[in-house]
Amino acid sequence: MEELDVPQMRREVESLQYQLSISREKSSITVTELVKWIEGCVCDDPFLNPELMRANPWVEKGKCVIL
Repeated sequence: MEELDVPQMRREVESLQYQLSISREKSSITVTELVKWIEGCVCDDPFLNPELMRANPWVEKGKCVIL
């Protein structure tokens, strides 16, 4: 490992202290919440609900034409 000078080591320590201060949550809890949120939004997702895509005015109506 390369030798770090004092300012670099201070920045590294500050970065590590900042990372330790961030609150973390268990993925077993957050993943289940994320899945519930996704399942709750399925009916509003135009990619999963083709009826919503038909009502979108910005969807291309025709195929691409190569000139």
